[in-house]
Amino acid sequence: MSEHHQLADQARASCLAEPACLERLLALLDRYCAAHAVDAQCRHDLRLVVEEACANVIAHAYPADAPGLMSLQVESTRCDGRPAMRITIEDAGIPFDPLALPVPVRTGPVEHLPIGGLGVHLIRRLSDLQRYEHDLERGNVLTLTKFLAPASPASRTS
Repeated sequence: MSEHHQLADQARASCLAEPACLERLLALLDRYCAAHAVDAQCRHDLRLVVEEACANVIAHAYPADAPGLMSLQVESTRCDGRPAMRITIEDAGIPFDPLALPVPVRTGPVEHLPIGGLGVHLIRRLSDLQRYEHDLERGNVLTLTKFLAPASPASRTS
């Protein structure tokens, strides 16, 4: 089950929170970023942020034998007068605020860190603004904003 919508200056897709869904959501993000000329570094960061957040929903929001819906909305916006991309990920799974998790403390080389638990840290590092809310109708709503790099003078048209 998959549903895609392209609205004014946003795109939205919903599907079952299963591993196969992740590629469809990432493809939507890639198409939207390409259509809005998002630079390669920002596109890379957005892709990692969406992949981490959606992987958490897939792994933890629903019972393994009963995946529910998750959705991704991508929109071009302005925030504090700056161009930005806003990512909203929703699911109706177990209420969980990933932003309430403590920042991990690294006490040694990365190779010795336990596997897992760094995804939310990565989301925080690669996005500029993060907000979580639990809505009675929409469920878990994670909104992430990434400021876009200004266009270089050479790439601007007169």
